[in-house]
Amino acid sequence: MKSTPSRPFANPLPAARRALGAAAALLLASAVVAAPAYADESKALDVVGQPVGVATGPDGTLYVSDETYPGGVSVYKPGETAPSRTITTGNGPSSLAVTPDGTLYVAQSEGAQSEIGMVAPGADQVSLVMKVSFGRHRLVVGPDGSLYVVNPEENSLSVVKPGDAWVHRTIQAGRYPVEVALAKDGTAYAANQLAGTVTVIPAGAPSPSHTIDVGAGTHPHGIAAAPDGTVYVANIMTNEVAVIEPGGTAVARRIPVGKAPQEVLAAADGTVYVTNSLDDSVSVIPAGKAAATRTIAVGDDPGRMVQRGDGSVVVVNRRGKSLTVLDGGPAGTAAPVTPGGGEAAVDDGGGIPGDAVIAQGSFDVALPAVAAGSGLLSLAGAAALVVVLRRRRKVSGAVHPG
Repeated sequence: MKSTPSRPFANPLPAARRALGAAAALLLASAVVAAPAYADESKALDVVGQPVGVATGPDGTLYVSDETYPGGVSVYKPGETAPSRTITTGNGPSSLAVTPDGTLYVAQSEGAQSEIGMVAPGADQVSLVMKVSFGRHRLVVGPDGSLYVVNPEENSLSVVKPGDAWVHRTIQAGRYPVEVALAKDGTAYAANQLAGTVTVIPAGAPSPSHTIDVGAGTHPHGIAAAPDGTVYVANIMTNEVAVIEPGGTAVARRIPVGKAPQEVLAAADGTVYVTNSLDDSVSVIPAGKAAATRTIAVGDDPGRMVQRGDGSVVVVNRRGKSLTVLDGGPAGTAAPVTPGGGEAAVDDGGGIPGDAVIAQGSFDVALPAVAAGSGLLSLAGAAALVVVLRRRRKVSGAVHPG
C-alpha cells in the first residue's frame, strides 16, 4: 500500500524554463583515443524493456530499471545472467539508488507527478512514495546513507536523512544540475549542464563553498570522485573529461575520450570509465594517468555504469536494450550501493565510510534519444542537445528510433 509523507520535497513547477537555443548550434569536436577497442573484455546480457538506471546492493544484487510503461525494476542476484524477479514500481522508473541497509530508491512518476518510491530490502513492490518537484531527478546515496536528489528544474540538490521521508536541507547549485558525485570526505560535486560549471558543497554545509568553471558550452554531465579525491567530469559537447585535482579550484587538465561522453565511473582501484554515447564504447583511464589507454566496444548508446563487488563494471546500453559486463580491476573492499545513484566502498567492519564513489547520477535522459514513456524534456536547452546528438548519429550512419 502506497503512502505519501506529509512533507513532500516540493510542489511541481507549473511550467518549464525556456532554454538555450544556442545549444543546438554547438559543435561536437572529434576526440582521438589511441587505443583500439577490445571486444574480448566484455560480455552482453539482454534485458527486458528500456533499461536506464542501474544500481547494486550491499549483497551484490544488481538492479536495472525499465523505463517503459508501466515499467519496473529487474533484479539479478550475484551470478545470474537473467533477472530472477521484478519489482513493481510507479510509471517510467529511471534513476535508482540503494542504501547500505539494502533499501532501494526509485525515481518514478504518477501521471504528471514526479515521485521517489522506496522499496524495503527484499520487497517486490514500492511501499512508500515521496512526491518531488516536476521533472527528472537523479538519485545518489551518500557514505552515511543519506539520499541526494538532483533537481534540475530548481537548480538545486535535496538531501534526505537515512530513514526519513522528507527533505532535511536543500542546497542551491548552478544552472540545470544533472548529476552529483560524493567524495570520500562527504564533499558533493554537482555538474551544472547549462552553466558549464561544477558546484562544490562541503560535507553537511547548507550552501556551496565555490564553483569551478569547466567550460561554457561544454555541457558537463557525468561526474565522479575517485578514491584519492580527484574529480572527473564528462563534457558531452567537447568529447573530453575535465580533471579537477583534490582541493582544486580550476580544471587541471582535459583528457580526450570518445564522441559525446556522458557518464563517468571511478572504480575502487582508481580506474575511471567513461561511456561514449555516440561511439558505443567505454574509454578507460588508469588511476592517475593523463590519457585514456583503452577503448572497449559495448552496446548501442551506452549510459549508466556501476561496479559490482567482484570488480566487474556493468554498462547499460539504452538503445541496444542490453547490459555489457566488463572485466574491471580489483574491487578491493568495495561493496555496491547505488546509482543510478552511487556506490561506496565499505570498511573492514562492513560499514560505508565513503572510501570511493563508484557510480554517480544524471538526469536519466538517454542521449541521443529520450527514453520512451518518460515524457517530454522540460528544458528546451537539453532538448536542443538531444537534437544535435541525433543529427550527429545520423551523419555517422547510425539510425535511432523516434
